[in-house]
Amino acid sequence: MAMTQVAVYPPGTTLPSDLVTVWNEFEARPIFFKNLHLASDGGYSDVRGLFDSSRFLWAAFSVGCLLLNLTFIIFPNIDVLTSLPFSEWTDTAEEEKFLVVNSIVGLFMEDDRRVRSEVGLAILELGLLLFYLGRTARSCYRATRSGREWRWNGIAALVWDDLPELSSFSAMRSLHYVTPKVLVPESLAIAKRTVHRHGSKYGLPLLTFLALRVIYAFIGFEAFVIKFQTAATSSLTATSFLDAFLSSAAFLNQVLGVVDVNKFAHRRLFVFVFAGEDSFLSDRELTISRTWRAMLAEKCWKASAEYRFRLLWFLAVVLSYTDDDFQKLTLSCAPRFHDLEADALHDKPQELGTEDKAQQ
Repeated sequence: MAMTQVAVYPPGTTLPSDLVTVWNEFEARPIFFKNLHLASDGGYSDVRGLFDSSRFLWAAFSVGCLLLNLTFIIFPNIDVLTSLPFSEWTDTAEEEKFLVVNSIVGLFMEDDRRVRSEVGLAILELGLLLFYLGRTARSCYRATRSGREWRWNGIAALVWDDLPELSSFSAMRSLHYVTPKVLVPESLAIAKRTVHRHGSKYGLPLLTFLALRVIYAFIGFEAFVIKFQTAATSSLTATSFLDAFLSSAAFLNQVLGVVDVNKFAHRRLFVFVFAGEDSFLSDRELTISRTWRAMLAEKCWKASAEYRFRLLWFLAVVLSYTDDDFQKLTLSCAPRFHDLEADALHDKPQELGTEDKAQQ
């Protein structure tokens, strides 16, 4: 009986990358993850490797995005509300009637006046801004508490949740939370946690979650309809191809940015590392993941003590932290004992087969 030969590559050899060779290699020994190992200490021993001068550039970029987004959210919307008298916040234009908010307003108004689209969008985005500022204030409050646990949990939530949210949020981006790929897994997870608690919190987390998703869907849909009408009007009334193209491209860019890919990938990484085989973050596993992140922020602060301008180094590292850093910290290429044992188990049948063949 012919035996499959396992390729052995001397150190320093460039490993083949063509499909047939790699297929044959791993068909003989299907050990795909022999070098995959999660750092048992959470990667804290490698925190010093995150400190690099290029962090200041990326942190400055993050701060710039934050300031730019807040500028474009606050000033244009306030200008819309202040430039129009309150009596002109409503209009009788026919296209305004298709907004959901105007369908609600129409139930309480006898005439045909409806909220102007630009006024409605300004109110939605400024209201959403106040909501996110409230969450930021909550994290700041936690960061000022006396216990280390709450303090670093608040700091981690501030730099890795609240500030990135403020850097990229918009009314239409609220649709991220009701995208099926995001909504369904989160709904199932919070429903499972509600069942596991046996009603100890009276289902309030689940009710809060559902209420927020309804609000996100309402705000996102309204913003989409308003911006779609604006883009369509701009394209139809454009006097040149360039003007029509730019208005359409700007709207397309906003639509493509609805799903926050970084947030989605970050959640998937946490589920992969902390949730286990069932891909479900229980209350304890969720708390463990938050504890890991809070302790990582504390480790970064302690490591920054080795540098001048400690606070600047700390902010540079945490504000430029990405999923690549998460992978760098948590993964290790060190071989593990059971990998070596698996190698031996795969090698043993080959040796027996060779001996049997020799005896025959």
